[in-house]
Amino acid sequence: MRKEMSCLQTPQPNQPLSSVIYYKTQNLYEASYLLAKGFNLAGKEKVGSKVVLLFEYKSEISEAAMRFYNGGKIEAKKFSDSYRTLKDFIFER
Repeated sequence: MRKEMSCLQTPQPNQPLSSVIYYKTQNLYEASYLLAKGFNLAGKEKVGSKVVLLFEYKSEISEAAMRFYNGGKIEAKKFSDSYRTLKDFIFER
């Protein structure tokens, strides 16, 4: 599974472009880990046939993502709940 880690600037209503920064990932497992770790999901974008998940950017999110790829630990129940939440969010169930 390829890692996609970057920041994306996207305007929200009533906010200037320069003030909004998101962490984005296409990796559902990475997103589940971040959500379970307490990072706030901000939305999603459809890019072709893929969905990109957007998280509110915090300086710690990049480090948390790296911990995920380096074997970071998380409670199984939290991870599973986050995974199901994101699947429902992506497919709008």
